[in-house]
Amino acid sequence: MTRLSACVFALALLVAPCALAQTPQTPASTTVPDNTYGEGGTKQSLSNAQSQPLAEIFRDRNGIIREQHEWADGGDEYWGFFVGDGSSSYQWGGAIAVRPIGGPAGRWTMTIYGTGNVTLKEYGFLSKAELDREFAHWHSQMRGWINGFLRQQRPG
Repeated sequence: MTRLSACVFALALLVAPCALAQTPQTPASTTVPDNTYGEGGTKQSLSNAQSQPLAEIFRDRNGIIREQHEWADGGDEYWGFFVGDGSSSYQWGGAIAVRPIGGPAGRWTMTIYGTGNVTLKEYGFLSKAELDREFAHWHSQMRGWINGFLRQQRPG
Protein backbone atom coordinates (compact mmCIF):
# COMPACT_ATOMS: atom_id res chain seq x y z
CA MET A 1 0.00 0.00 0.00
CA THR A 2 1.49 3.33 -1.00
CA ARG A 3 1.76 6.14 1.47
CA LEU A 4 -0.93 8.14 -0.38
CA SER A 5 -3.47 5.30 -0.38
CA ALA A 6 -2.74 4.63 3.31
CA CYS A 7 -3.48 8.28 4.10
CA VAL A 8 -6.69 8.21 2.08
CA PHE A 9 -7.78 4.98 3.83
CA ALA A 10 -7.02 6.45 7.29
CA LEU A 11 -8.88 9.64 6.44
CA ALA A 12 -11.90 7.63 5.26
CA LEU A 13 -11.98 5.76 8.57
CA LEU A 14 -11.90 9.03 10.49
CA VAL A 15 -14.68 10.60 8.42
CA ALA A 16 -16.99 7.55 8.40
CA PRO A 17 -18.11 7.76 12.06
CA CYS A 18 -18.88 11.47 11.61
CA ALA A 19 -21.04 10.78 8.58
CA LEU A 20 -22.87 7.98 10.38
CA ALA A 21 -23.50 10.18 13.42
CA GLN A 22 -25.23 12.84 11.33
CA THR A 23 -28.95 12.30 11.12
CA PRO A 24 -31.11 14.07 8.58
CA GLN A 25 -32.88 17.04 10.05
CA THR A 26 -36.60 17.44 9.55
CA PRO A 27 -37.11 20.86 7.98
CA ALA A 28 -38.97 23.52 9.94
CA SER A 29 -42.37 24.17 8.40
CA THR A 30 -44.84 27.03 8.65
CA THR A 31 -48.16 27.28 6.85
CA VAL A 32 -50.14 30.50 6.41
CA PRO A 33 -53.35 31.37 4.51
CA ASP A 34 -52.61 32.49 0.95
CA ASN A 35 -55.01 33.39 -1.87
CA THR A 36 -52.51 33.17 -4.74
CA TYR A 37 -54.50 30.26 -6.22
CA GLY A 38 -57.91 31.24 -4.93
CA GLU A 39 -59.70 31.91 -1.66
CA GLY A 40 -58.87 29.37 1.05
CA GLY A 41 -55.43 28.42 -0.27
CA THR A 42 -52.23 28.10 1.76
CA LYS A 43 -48.50 28.76 1.49
CA GLN A 44 -46.15 26.38 3.27
CA SER A 45 -42.52 27.43 3.86
CA LEU A 46 -39.79 24.92 4.69
CA SER A 47 -36.37 25.86 6.07
CA ASN A 48 -33.31 24.09 7.45
CA ALA A 49 -31.75 24.36 10.91
CA GLN A 50 -29.88 27.52 9.82
CA SER A 51 -33.23 29.14 8.80
CA GLN A 52 -32.24 29.01 5.12
CA PRO A 53 -35.24 28.52 2.83
CA LEU A 54 -35.60 25.10 1.22
CA ALA A 55 -39.04 25.32 -0.41
CA GLU A 56 -42.31 27.21 -0.66
CA ILE A 57 -45.44 25.27 -1.58
CA PHE A 58 -48.65 27.00 -2.67
CA ARG A 59 -51.89 24.98 -2.47
CA ASP A 60 -55.42 25.74 -3.57
CA ARG A 61 -58.43 25.43 -1.24
CA ASN A 62 -58.59 21.67 -1.93
CA GLY A 63 -54.99 21.16 -0.77
CA ILE A 64 -53.72 20.50 -4.30
CA ILE A 65 -50.20 21.81 -4.94
CA ARG A 66 -50.31 24.50 -7.63
CA GLU A 67 -46.82 25.99 -7.30
CA GLN A 68 -43.63 24.77 -5.70
CA HIS A 69 -40.44 26.83 -5.35
CA GLU A 70 -37.25 25.03 -4.33
CA TRP A 71 -33.76 26.24 -3.50
CA ALA A 72 -30.92 23.88 -4.38
CA ASP A 73 -27.24 23.78 -3.47
CA GLY A 74 -25.09 26.07 -5.57
CA GLY A 75 -27.70 28.81 -5.88
CA ASP A 76 -30.06 27.08 -8.33
CA GLU A 77 -33.78 27.81 -7.90
CA TYR A 78 -36.73 25.99 -9.43
CA TRP A 79 -40.43 26.81 -9.71
CA GLY A 80 -42.94 24.18 -10.77
CA PHE A 81 -46.55 24.98 -11.70
CA PHE A 82 -49.21 22.28 -11.68
CA VAL A 83 -52.56 21.84 -13.41
CA GLY A 84 -55.01 18.96 -13.00
CA ASP A 85 -57.58 17.99 -10.42
CA GLY A 86 -55.27 16.03 -8.15
CA SER A 87 -57.22 12.79 -8.63
CA SER A 88 -54.36 10.87 -10.20
CA SER A 89 -51.02 12.45 -10.98
CA TYR A 90 -50.24 16.11 -11.32
CA GLN A 91 -49.60 17.52 -14.73
CA TRP A 92 -46.88 20.09 -15.21
CA GLY A 93 -48.30 23.42 -16.22
CA GLY A 94 -44.82 24.82 -16.62
CA ALA A 95 -41.57 25.48 -14.80
CA ILE A 96 -38.86 28.10 -14.35
CA ALA A 97 -35.21 27.26 -13.64
CA VAL A 98 -32.75 29.95 -12.54
CA ARG A 99 -29.05 29.13 -12.19
CA PRO A 100 -26.04 31.31 -11.40
CA ILE A 101 -23.32 31.20 -14.04
CA GLY A 102 -20.11 29.68 -12.75
CA GLY A 103 -17.87 32.25 -14.43
CA PRO A 104 -18.49 35.92 -13.82
CA ALA A 105 -20.21 36.70 -10.54
CA GLY A 106 -23.60 38.34 -10.72
CA ARG A 107 -24.82 36.62 -13.91
CA TRP A 108 -27.57 34.02 -14.31
CA THR A 109 -29.28 31.74 -16.80
CA MET A 110 -33.04 31.24 -16.81
CA THR A 111 -35.06 28.64 -18.69
CA ILE A 112 -38.85 28.70 -19.06
CA TYR A 113 -40.61 25.37 -19.66
CA GLY A 114 -44.18 24.83 -20.82
CA THR A 115 -46.42 21.82 -20.41
CA GLY A 116 -44.59 18.61 -21.24
CA ASN A 117 -41.17 20.16 -20.49
CA VAL A 118 -41.16 22.03 -23.78
CA THR A 119 -38.59 24.83 -23.63
CA LEU A 120 -40.39 28.12 -24.23
CA LYS A 121 -37.50 30.53 -23.66
CA GLU A 122 -33.86 30.41 -22.63
CA TYR A 123 -31.84 33.30 -21.28
CA GLY A 124 -28.12 33.43 -20.67
CA PHE A 125 -25.73 35.87 -19.02
CA LEU A 126 -28.51 37.91 -17.33
CA SER A 127 -27.60 40.69 -14.91
CA LYS A 128 -29.56 40.82 -11.64
CA ALA A 129 -31.78 43.62 -12.99
CA GLU A 130 -32.48 41.68 -16.21
CA LEU A 131 -33.15 38.50 -14.25
CA ASP A 132 -35.57 40.28 -11.91
CA ARG A 133 -37.46 41.89 -14.80
CA GLU A 134 -37.75 38.74 -16.93
CA PHE A 135 -38.54 36.53 -13.94
CA ALA A 136 -41.35 38.85 -12.79
CA HIS A 137 -42.90 38.63 -16.28
CA TRP A 138 -42.71 34.82 -16.56
CA HIS A 139 -43.70 34.15 -12.94
CA SER A 140 -46.80 36.28 -13.45
CA GLN A 141 -47.54 34.47 -16.74
CA MET A 142 -47.27 31.03 -15.13
CA ARG A 143 -49.50 32.00 -12.21
CA GLY A 144 -52.00 33.48 -14.67
CA TRP A 145 -52.08 30.25 -16.69
CA ILE A 146 -52.71 28.13 -13.59
CA ASN A 147 -55.39 30.48 -12.25
CA GLY A 148 -57.04 30.47 -15.70
CA PHE A 149 -57.15 26.68 -15.55
CA LEU A 150 -58.63 26.80 -12.04
CA ARG A 151 -61.34 29.31 -13.09
CA GLN A 152 -62.40 26.89 -15.84
CA GLN A 153 -62.83 24.14 -13.21
CA ARG A 154 -64.93 26.21 -10.80
CA PRO A 155 -68.67 26.23 -11.38
CA GLY A 156 -70.27 29.62 -12.05
